[in-house]
Amino acid sequence: MRSGRRSAILGVFVGLLSTLVAVWIIASKFGDGFPRVVDYWPLLAGVGVAVAGWVVQGLIMYILARPQLADGRANPLDMVRIYLAAAFVGNVSPIRGAEIPYEVYLLKRRTGLPVGIGGGVVFTRGMLNSSVIGAASLVGVFFFSGLTHLSPGEFFAALALLVGVWAFVGWLVRRTSGHGGERPRGGGVLSRLLGLYRELREGFAQVWRQGPLVIAACVLLMALYWALRLAIGPLALMAAGWDGNWLPVIVAQMIITSFIIPITPTPGGSGGAELSFAALISSLVQPTMLLSGVLIWRGLTYFLILLAGAFFVGWMHFHHGGEGPGVDGAPGLR
Repeated sequence: MRSGRRSAILGVFVGLLSTLVAVWIIASKFGDGFPRVVDYWPLLAGVGVAVAGWVVQGLIMYILARPQLADGRANPLDMVRIYLAAAFVGNVSPIRGAEIPYEVYLLKRRTGLPVGIGGGVVFTRGMLNSSVIGAASLVGVFFFSGLTHLSPGEFFAALALLVGVWAFVGWLVRRTSGHGGERPRGGGVLSRLLGLYRELREGFAQVWRQGPLVIAACVLLMALYWALRLAIGPLALMAAGWDGNWLPVIVAQMIITSFIIPITPTPGGSGGAELSFAALISSLVQPTMLLSGVLIWRGLTYFLILLAGAFFVGWMHFHHGGEGPGVDGAPGLR
């Protein structure tokens, strides 16, 4: 338990330190205006939009898992709590994907979902998440060249890769029988890994067998989530006094989410996200507003979910049998 807490505290500290370094660089390069909020209604709207996005993510998880929740052990709000707790793990860990095993664990512990079904729900939501923002980023970067440029060849190659992933999923779902098949015998590591792989594959296929309408509904909900998420950038800048075109700010966030944060080796992409956002929108925002806008944007997209996730991790740990996470993806703070 102490080790997990120390790891979480270290992750938060590294994230804060990286943000402070980025803020210092932005202030020294683009101006030294003191950060401030000029208009509070966009700030409040940004908070509401962020919370609405969390609810949408929980609703997606609930829809994907619903056939296995017939006993009423969970509702959409339970899924929101699980999503936020797992997001905390992902945002304090330098290891990409650390939230995945913890989210699967919480789905099993809190809702009774088998590991295979829980893994299918988590991986399906992750695939929908990546596909929606990936496709939107490709289209945004290709058709809006004000920030960067994507050649037609690169655009169609990336689009073909995305289509290929969906085609592979369709093939996998049709190929998987829906039955566990013969389980590997023995208790060796290889046998256990093969057994886990088969369980996850069956669970993934079972989630997708709910039908195209269910998957389509989740795609639309994921598109709604990203519409809400990408609205935070313009709202944050408006809170700092900006009044301009939303489109380049939205595209800038797409670029950061799809290409910058995944390769930034700090918790939650701290440092790299702030610097990239400032660099991409510096020509659109007055220097005196830039630092304020970056801080408000990062507060709404990173630190707010960090605080909410920490709350639910603590709530689960202290009131529900010590279910706090370790940042390495371990099931709990043990």
